[in-house]
Amino acid sequence: MAVEAAPWWRRVDDTAQLITSMVNAAAARAGRDGVYLPPRGSPAPRRRRRAASLRHLAEVIRTHRMAPGTALDKDDVAGVLAGGLRHLSDPAAVVAVARAAHHIAGTPFGDDDARRLAIAVAYLNVLLDDAREADRRAPGLLPVPRPPSALIGRRRRTAEVSGPARSASAPSTRTGGWWRGPVPWLVVLVVFASGVLVGVAGSRSTGLRPGADAVPPAATPECVRPGDPRPSGSVLLGSPGTPGPSTWWPSPLYWKLTATPGGFVADVPAGSVVPSAYMAVRGGLTWTAGRRYRIDFTVTSDRPVHVLLRIQDSGAPEYREVFSRSVPAGPASCRHSFTFEAGTTSVTTGEVTFQLGGQGACTVTVDDAVLVDLGA
Repeated sequence: MAVEAAPWWRRVDDTAQLITSMVNAAAARAGRDGVYLPPRGSPAPRRRRRAASLRHLAEVIRTHRMAPGTALDKDDVAGVLAGGLRHLSDPAAVVAVARAAHHIAGTPFGDDDARRLAIAVAYLNVLLDDAREADRRAPGLLPVPRPPSALIGRRRRTAEVSGPARSASAPSTRTGGWWRGPVPWLVVLVVFASGVLVGVAGSRSTGLRPGADAVPPAATPECVRPGDPRPSGSVLLGSPGTPGPSTWWPSPLYWKLTATPGGFVADVPAGSVVPSAYMAVRGGLTWTAGRRYRIDFTVTSDRPVHVLLRIQDSGAPEYREVFSRSVPAGPASCRHSFTFEAGTTSVTTGEVTFQLGGQGACTVTVDDAVLVDLGA
């Protein structure tokens, strides 16, 4: 019987499968359209060699120095194409195999293509770290086993003493006695424990911390007036050059989110049921418990929707919430400003997310997003 993977590992598998399919598609195209050429200065092979074989891909990577400082052989190429996490977590190896495949096929593979693939690998590494941390914390989420109550034990003993004797040929019945014996209680315990694990691990996918209300706090509909003063303090998120990654990225990776100098444009697909089905994420941030922070951003949408802002720690499985607020968005531009106090400390593991799913297809633009440390 196959054992189902923990929820936090399913996101790792989905992302790894996406990266693997992208690289394998390029390799398949190279095998179909490409031609084997020996390295410059090498004699032609005695036998015809297949284009885009493992050996050929490794030769191209080595000859054209597509992975400087890294020695990749055909076994490493095979590991990337097979989707091994050890190989997929190396951005240099993944980009080199993809670049070699495009080189053999004669199709372009520019710096932007390489950057997008490297971002996908970086996202996979984030999920890997989260999943391993979730595995480490998961045993602590199981409820402590409790011994059978005295009531159940007394009921069992009473049944044994006063119940009528049954002959070996008498048909057995389960009516009224399903609770007897330890096995059903073990099943109940396992089901309960599974519910606890899935519920806590799903806190990121639902956009709410464990135990939070199903509906996030409603935002004030008022917009910041154009003449209001800008926040002053240490800028944590804003213009390029501030700490942390300077680009917003989509979660999951397969939908279109375009980063802009001050934010992003999100083309949200239809078909989702929860806000976090499609998220714009900016991570690598640091904040300290007890300090006050202010976030400002301007949001528009091609049709009326609600945007869930959730500021949180990226550590699985809790994804501790620092602040969340749902704001309305529509064709008219509206700038929002919220001040909050951090209840926990995150060192380079903080992230700002805009959760956009569950409302059908729409195009949401967030601009001039700024997070400022106001001090204690």
